[in-house]
Amino acid sequence: MERPSTLTELLARTAAAHPDALAFPGLNWAQAEARVRRMAGGLEAAGIGPGDRVALFLPNRPDFLLLLFALARRGACAVLLNTRFRALEVGNLLARAQPKAIAVARDFAAADAEAVLPDPPGSLRLVLGMDGLGEGRLAGLPVLPRAALLEGAEAPDLATPQAECLTFTTSGTTAGPKLVLHRQASIAGHAADVAAAIGTGAPGAAMLAAVPLCGTFGLSAALAAVAGGARIACMEKLDAQAADALIRAEHITHMVGGDEWLLLLAEAAAGRPYAPFQFTGYASFHGQADRVMAASDALGLAVRGVYGSSEVQALFAGQNPTGPHRAVGGGQPVSPEAGWRIAEDGELLLRGPSLFDSYLGNPEATAQARTAEGWFRSGDLAAAQPDGGFGFLTRRGDALRIGGFLVSPEEIEGFLQSQPGVAAAQVVEAGGKPIAFVIPGPGYDEAALMAASRNSLARFKVPARIVALETFPVVHGPNGPKIQRARLREMAAE
Repeated sequence: MERPSTLTELLARTAAAHPDALAFPGLNWAQAEARVRRMAGGLEAAGIGPGDRVALFLPNRPDFLLLLFALARRGACAVLLNTRFRALEVGNLLARAQPKAIAVARDFAAADAEAVLPDPPGSLRLVLGMDGLGEGRLAGLPVLPRAALLEGAEAPDLATPQAECLTFTTSGTTAGPKLVLHRQASIAGHAADVAAAIGTGAPGAAMLAAVPLCGTFGLSAALAAVAGGARIACMEKLDAQAADALIRAEHITHMVGGDEWLLLLAEAAAGRPYAPFQFTGYASFHGQADRVMAASDALGLAVRGVYGSSEVQALFAGQNPTGPHRAVGGGQPVSPEAGWRIAEDGELLLRGPSLFDSYLGNPEATAQARTAEGWFRSGDLAAAQPDGGFGFLTRRGDALRIGGFLVSPEEIEGFLQSQPGVAAAQVVEAGGKPIAFVIPGPGYDEAALMAASRNSLARFKVPARIVALETFPVVHGPNGPKIQRARLREMAAE
């Protein structure tokens, strides 16, 4: 069977094949598709249609996925926002994406939706209240409640393979993250390829959606569950004790996660094995593969290394679960049409149907991300493995792996340098946390700087330590002095 080319087609196939199987607790796949049709009708009545963009500032809930499919049915694009982002970060992304509306959950206490909305609202004209709180106003904008979205007639399908589908945010080389734009064909087709590779169509398959759906790691796994007709159990917060209970109660067979999360889950399990998993996709963010694999074997998690990015989507490739490289990120691409090769300098080059369209509003970065032959420059170093796959080695640049996300240090450095009393700033990672080194200027106040960081940055971006230095360590080369970030990392570790 050909892979689906739109999200509408993807959902319709699943609803036809598994109409009575549960999609989410209390909602089967036929009901889920009907709800998406009505939600799309509500969007149509609200004036949202082809070419429009809608920001999603939502936790992991069924409505996140249902609204994503409803927007796709309208030919509209979802701009995915991390609920841990604060006003500075959200405002930057909204200004660049220019969405007509933003979907929020006012009953989700961990994210203050009103506090992150810009004033004035810019391109925003409407708030979609994906909660049970009814009508009202938020930051001066009218709120269209969830119930009203579901009251309309079903909307016709306007999805096309080349319609803008969604944007992820990813680390950039400037002060703000880039918006990675995918079209419907890449998202829908990749979901089907991943489903076939990890077995979400198996009887009784159930996916734990604990990793944030706003990122490609969580979303690729969830959409693979949709493609296979697996039941999806959503978690709004990463809580290991709650996840342990949910895995046992819902008979979870599939999930994804990084090393820190999987080790917390193993601690919560307290040595009690789970019913054997079919798949746990593993990303090594903090170099604890040996501990993760030991926990996997003890608990029956079936952990194996995977590889992906916002540009090629998560789960682009995966390791053989019984092979010698199962702890290493990488493996074989899930799509038979995808390819990889190692450049002369060791950089991993990729291509395939899951590849992104462009960096929204940034044609220069889009052009730089591809070779003349059309290969995507991943920015990662990798090596070929004897079994035919590839293994991830390290990131070429200095991007930070913190809070389960890839973050450009310049995002944090730019903010720090904008604060009073900071002449210069450098940020590196140590132990999964950002460590900031600053050169103080007149009026420097470390406590005030830390308070400003907590108020303006997502929690995982707030420096764990701020260290004042007279000068940064440098090396003098043919192109002038260069900051020794490796030395800063050593200092951070100390």
